[in-house]
Amino acid sequence: MRFTDVRHVPASAGEVWTALHDREVLRAVIPGCERLSPVGAGRYSATLAARVGRLADTYHGTFAIEDTCPGSELVVAVAGRGRWGTLELDLRVRLDEGFAPRTTALAYDAHARVSGLVSRLGRAPLSLAACHITGCFFRDLERAVQTGSGAGPAPRTHLAVSR
Repeated sequence: MRFTDVRHVPASAGEVWTALHDREVLRAVIPGCERLSPVGAGRYSATLAARVGRLADTYHGTFAIEDTCPGSELVVAVAGRGRWGTLELDLRVRLDEGFAPRTTALAYDAHARVSGLVSRLGRAPLSLAACHITGCFFRDLERAVQTGSGAGPAPRTHLAVSR
C-alpha cells in the first residue's frame, strides 16, 4: 500500500527536524511504540503494539532514520515481526517552509507492506489504520514541538482501530 500527503506543523523546520531525530520525542509520538532502544546512529530496536479490528499484535523489529539531505529530507525504515505476521514501512519525508510564518510542511510518501493474518483483513481496514496512525503521529508531533520536549503528547495508549 502507498500513502502520500502533506501535513502542516506549526513550528519551524529546524524545530521539526530536531524533534524527528530525538529518541524520546519519537518514542512518544509513534502510535503504539512501547520501546525504542538505540543500537547505532539513527538505528533503534523497537517494539510496537497495534490492533486492527479484533486482531491485536506486538511487533518486534527495527526503526531506522537516515538523513538524505540534512535539514530537509529523510528516510525512515521500519521492519517488524509479530505473532500474526510482519510489517515493513519505507517512508520518505521532505520538510519545506509552510505557508504561514513558523510553520513547516511535511510531505511524505510511504510504502507499507504487511503479511500474515493481518494482511487478510483487507485494504479498507488497513487503510483506516494507516490514516489513524498518521493522524495520531502528526497530532503528537505538533504537541511535542510546541512544548519543546517529548512530554507534550497525550498519554500513551495502544494503537487501536476498529472496523
